[in-house]
Amino acid sequence: MKSSVDKSDMENSQFFKQVWRINGVIIMVAGLLAIGVLMFAAYQIFKETIRERGVSGIVNIEASGEVKEKWQLGYLSSIQGTSFVMIPLSSDQQYSQSYYDKSALSIRNYLFINKQENQQHWLLSSNDHLIMKADVLSDSASSGQRSAALAILFTVIASDTNGDDRLTAKDVKNVALSQPSGQAYREVLQGIDRVVGYSLTGKESLLLVYQRGDVGYTMTINLTDFSTSNEAVLPKIQN
Repeated sequence: MKSSVDKSDMENSQFFKQVWRINGVIIMVAGLLAIGVLMFAAYQIFKETIRERGVSGIVNIEASGEVKEKWQLGYLSSIQGTSFVMIPLSSDQQYSQSYYDKSALSIRNYLFINKQENQQHWLLSSNDHLIMKADVLSDSASSGQRSAALAILFTVIASDTNGDDRLTAKDVKNVALSQPSGQAYREVLQGIDRVVGYSLTGKESLLLVYQRGDVGYTMTINLTDFSTSNEAVLPKIQN
């Protein structure tokens, strides 16, 4: 009887030892998997931390910062109803910021080319500005097709008005116009916060809606000589 009990105890002991071994292997594998997942997550976080960050619409003007700047021409676009094309000139600035590198690609000027005569000229005399937007204005025919361009409307940032050593959308903006050829560039509005929108009111007039501070305005712009008139404050929002 005692021999049978001893045999049963030995079998139970071996069974539990085997279970413990299996559990140990499972725990070890789970631990290795957990370590592997943590290492992979740490690597991804580290790679994300040190990688170069790409942004647009930012010009670094910090005098003390080490900025490497490359210039490149973008894709040309034809100006409807004219023999001109326009090509953006962009600056690609690369600089270090804390523990990572940053790259900023921004439009600084436009090159205009007369396709028929192969004559070229720049929109601006320098590349110190940040051009946020360029809209070719053209009237729409009844068929839905666009007619010849009337002018080009630009939203431009000329100076760092918030003191952060950057030209960005947070700075105040100027509104400018040029002929479809890129000539006769003229700033018609300065120191605004946002262009809300615009609408052509014929082939010689443009209605511009904009915001300065918390106040909205409208203005009429003559597309023949770029003179402005009829500036008015928008009605206040009723509480």
